[in-house]
Amino acid sequence: MALPLQETCIREVKNIILYHTNPQKAPEYDLITGAVLRELPQKGFRALTQIYNAILRLEHFPSYWKIGQIIMIAKPGKDPTEVTSYRPISLIPLFSKILEKLLLQRLNPILTTHQLIPDLQFGFRSRHGTLEQAHRLVHEI
Repeated sequence: MALPLQETCIREVKNIILYHTNPQKAPEYDLITGAVLRELPQKGFRALTQIYNAILRLEHFPSYWKIGQIIMIAKPGKDPTEVTSYRPISLIPLFSKILEKLLLQRLNPILTTHQLIPDLQFGFRSRHGTLEQAHRLVHEI
């Protein structure tokens, strides 16, 4: 089932960059940070919007944006010589994160309207946290 996804506009891309990217986060291997993207001129936002619309139209996620850089972060108070004293984090390109937010804004209404996610699915859904699941379970019992 392929559903046509609505094109994005400059305002939407700009809002995601300005309000949903952290300028303090570490850059990925492309060294582009949220602070850099926030300084884009209007032409830059327009170019990004055209790129995202082309991706939506062609249904092709750029392979370059799928590459993540895994770095190890030391856990506080742990022995640095032990492997278990580190936790891995994956840094993916900021352009990929923005596209994911654009896709999520388009897919959530479709999933809700067509009831494609069961009501008992609580993971990775807004307003469906662990506490709500515990309340539901207690109510059922």
